[in-house]
Amino acid sequence: MSIDGIAALLFVLILALFLWQKRKQVQLQKALFPILYVIMYRSSFGLKTMDRIAKKFPRTLKALGDISVILGFIGMLLICAQLIYNTIEVIIGKAAPGIQPVLPIEAKGVFFVPFLYWIISIFLLALVHEFSHGVLARAHNMPVKSSGFAFLCLLLPVIPAAFVEPDEKTVQKRPNRQQLGLFAAGPISNILFALAIFGLFFAANPLLTAAFEQQGVQTVTVEGPSKEAGLQQGDIITGINGVKITSAQNITKIIEPLKPGETITTELESKTLNITLGEHPENNTKPYLGIQVKNNLVPKQEFTQKYGTWTPPIIKWSSGLLFWLFMLNIGIGLFNLLPIGPLDGGRMFQLVCLKLFNKTTALKIWGYVSVFFAIIIILNIILGIIL
Repeated sequence: MSIDGIAALLFVLILALFLWQKRKQVQLQKALFPILYVIMYRSSFGLKTMDRIAKKFPRTLKALGDISVILGFIGMLLICAQLIYNTIEVIIGKAAPGIQPVLPIEAKGVFFVPFLYWIISIFLLALVHEFSHGVLARAHNMPVKSSGFAFLCLLLPVIPAAFVEPDEKTVQKRPNRQQLGLFAAGPISNILFALAIFGLFFAANPLLTAAFEQQGVQTVTVEGPSKEAGLQQGDIITGINGVKITSAQNITKIIEPLKPGETITTELESKTLNITLGEHPENNTKPYLGIQVKNNLVPKQEFTQKYGTWTPPIIKWSSGLLFWLFMLNIGIGLFNLLPIGPLDGGRMFQLVCLKLFNKTTALKIWGYVSVFFAIIIILNIILGIIL
């Protein structure tokens, strides 16, 4: 069993033991129980820290809340426009679905993330998101009743989440400006955290360059003509038609001028394969190799001699963690800005509608827009599975 598999098994066992021990404090919200339900564990974790920070920097936090509102609506417009455009491109066959479930499961229609990267990223993402909500609530003197974590369950716990629970009656009585700042704080903090992680990743890149050298590319998926020729997932491609391969872009430059039916000589680490190019699914005049690849990084000998053989794997794993922290925080931060029902973006949009229209009209507009984008998301997920 892989390290990720062992980690996943240990996580499930520890979680099950914890929930059993705390079963009197666990709340079950049933939707289609026992198929679909939510497990919630309430606590006071982090509440004192939120109070301390809010009391120390109240003016700064309120100003950041106002800035978050502006950035939040800009992000909402961008993600809505991008989602609509991408969905049209998917329907006409020019793009892949833009929204997929993010899970540590390799399956069609799922955005796969290795388990350890996934659970660490989700934990930090939720911590940043909910802590920001809580701190801003306390900066505006809104009571926070509890904090905790939750799991969306499909028979078994599947998707972890965290929450802080401001007093909803108090929140609704506050001015729109304060409410908007509270809702925007979570997703904007995720986006800002993602940008900080990107800066750290960029700063650490010289260390990665010093520790590794690239030797070809490794196949991630193998389909069509490549699979028929005997290429397998995990093979290392070092050259094509005598040209050294250094990246996926390198392969594209070699393949692009060729035509379907032409044969290429593909050099692997231990053998050579002749692959006859197929027709591209989106354009039968273009060649199709049928592979997805990633860079194959090999530790430099001089680096391992100086710092030890254990150092490069740690650097590589840490670099991967930074990558996934960036990807998930930016992606889920923007997703939360969509004007859908209970999402932060949905609550922001609802407040704007109530400000501009009478209550009946406002709730109708909010409902129609929520349903529209919910349908788009469901459509993307379905198309990701069937295409």
